[in-house]
Formats: sequence, C-alpha cells, structure tokens
Amino acid sequence: MSKFLINNKKLILFFLIIICTISFIDTFRKGMLNGCDFQWQPSVLFWQGINHYEKFISNGNWDFMCQGGQYSQIFHVILYPFTLFEWETAKLLWVIVNSCLAFVITVVLCKNFNISKYKTILLILIFLTCYPTRMTINYGQQSLFVLFFLILPFIYRSNLAVFFSGLSIIKYSTGYVLFLDFIVKKQWKNFFLSSTLYLLGWAIYFLYTNSNPIVNFFEPIEWSLQHGYRRDADIYSLLQIYFLDENKILKYISIILIFVINILFLIKINKIKDNFLKMSLILLCPLIFFPHSNYDYVLLFPLACYSLLNFDTLLNKINFYFIIYFFYLSRQIKHILDLDWLYQPILLTFIIMILLLNIKANIKS
Repeated sequence: MSKFLINNKKLILFFLIIICTISFIDTFRKGMLNGCDFQWQPSVLFWQGINHYEKFISNGNWDFMCQGGQYSQIFHVILYPFTLFEWETAKLLWVIVNSCLAFVITVVLCKNFNISKYKTILLILIFLTCYPTRMTINYGQQSLFVLFFLILPFIYRSNLAVFFSGLSIIKYSTGYVLFLDFIVKKQWKNFFLSSTLYLLGWAIYFLYTNSNPIVNFFEPIEWSLQHGYRRDADIYSLLQIYFLDENKILKYISIILIFVINILFLIKINKIKDNFLKMSLILLCPLIFFPHSNYDYVLLFPLACYSLLNFDTLLNKINFYFIIYFFYLSRQIKHILDLDWLYQPILLTFIIMILLLNIKANIKS
C-alpha cells in the first residue's frame, strides 16, 4: 500500500480531487435542500423566551421538521446568531460552518501530529467525500461540531482548549466521553473547567425562559429518554431492544453499568503513551456504548489519520482499511444484505475488537 501511494501520488490525487469536488458540490446542494437536523427552530423558541424542552415534553413531539431539540442548553444559547435569519439563510450558514469544520479538523490533526503534506491532502479528500461527513452536512447535523471540540484538549494543552472542549457536551451520547475521561485521569481542574460553558448555558437558559433551574437541568436528558432514541449498533440500544424493553428502572441500571464498563475501557486506554492513539481510541467509546447514527462515525476519522501515519504495522493497516470500508461501502452492503439485526451487531463487535487489539498491542509495546 505504501509503495502504491508513493508511486502513484499524482494519479491518486488527481482522481480523488475530481471525485471530491463532485461529491462536495452535491453534498452542499443536498445540505441546502435538507438540513432538517439543524437545531434552528428550538433555538428560535428559546430566544423567544419559550422553554422548548418543556413544550416538546408536554406535546410528546417537536414542531418543525426533525428538530427535536434534545441537545444541551448551551447549544441553543450559542446558536443565537443563526436565529436572526430566516430558515433558508440560517441553513445555508450552517452548511458553510459544517463544511469548514470538516476541513479544519483534518488540517488540525495532520499539522499537530506531523502527518506529511501528501497524506494530509489524501486525508482531506477522504474526509470530505466519506459518507459520515456528507451525511452530517446534508442533514445539518452536529457531529463535526462535537468532534472538533472533543479533540481540542488532546491537541492543545491549554486551559482555553479545555474550556472550549466543554462544548462537546451539546450531544450527550457523544460528548460525555471527554468528561468521563477527565474523571478517570483525576483531572478535576479540567473537568470543572470544561463544565463551565455547560453550566453557564444552563443558567442563561433557565433565567431567560423563567424555568425551574433544577427541573430544567434534567429536561434535556428527560426529553432524550422520552424520545426513545436508539439504534441497533451500540450496547445500550441492543440491551433495550432485546432484553430491557421499556422498563425504566432497568434502563437506568443499564446506563449505570454501561458507564462502569466504559470507565474500565478508559482506564486501559489511558495506559497507552501515544497521545494521538489514546485520543483516537477514546473517541471509539461513544460508538460502542450509546446510540448514534451514521453521521456520528466521523469519530472514526482520528484513528484513520493515526493509522495512515503509522501504516507500516499490520494492525494499523487493518484499522485504516476497516475505516475506509466503513466510510464508503458499509451503507451499501447494509442495504444489499437487508439484515440490520445481524449486520449492525457484527460491525459493533468489529469496532470493539479493533479497540481491544490496539489497547493490547500498544500497552504491551
């Protein structure tokens, strides 16, 4: 693979640039037509002084497109500039933000971990054309936003980076892993510093909407659980589908047990000395333990960068090829087989195996 990449650099880049350009134009177009997950309307409600969590919980549903508003309070606070525009304009601005994030994430990772220019260009083209990124931009999702703030404290060792990393918690099923990692490492200063924006957003939200602060603190989680979001490619969802059904007590117990198992994984991961690999494996945990959709698989990208950087080992070849398969072929194979109940758990098992193999290989070395 390395020789092939070296001997055919110009041909590969020329081909990928053409594909990337066509794909990106099409993705941008679809983002302008769709963008349904961008949380514009719940944010508009908030800035009108309406507690959208309370409204949606009472109604049992949301108001506009698929904008459920099951994100933390701070996200709806910082979306204020977008609420100044009508939907079509706000949607365009968010497509631009997501497109820039995809590019910036790649450049930041490659620059700070000394990945060569050729491989950097290759990774940019891969990330811009892969299905999770295209789906994020198309749906107006927040996955790239969350990924950007998740990687900050691993790349920039500063209080400012840790402070802004707290924005990753806007999506509970993903951002939780950073806070859990701070606890595992007993980095209490980082934990409280990264929590500042979350708490500030909560305070602004309940004050502006004149809501009960205690009730409002738990409303995003209550709404998320009431909404019943689950898939068939994570441990939490599989437990709910096949074992726990709608028993609330068992549901809460399962969440606690999942956090305990996740902590055990993080303890093992933090024994790895390589900071790049450590970050990449930590980001696999949300994909294993809690509900996610295809756009959340952008979390695989740091591992793809690490694996291409260290492509000389067999394990990193496996890492890279699996991620490329997942980025480009998994969705098509899934639809062809039409066996989600089997195919998705197999993919989950493979991700767990990759995580464990990388932990074992790098702790041992």
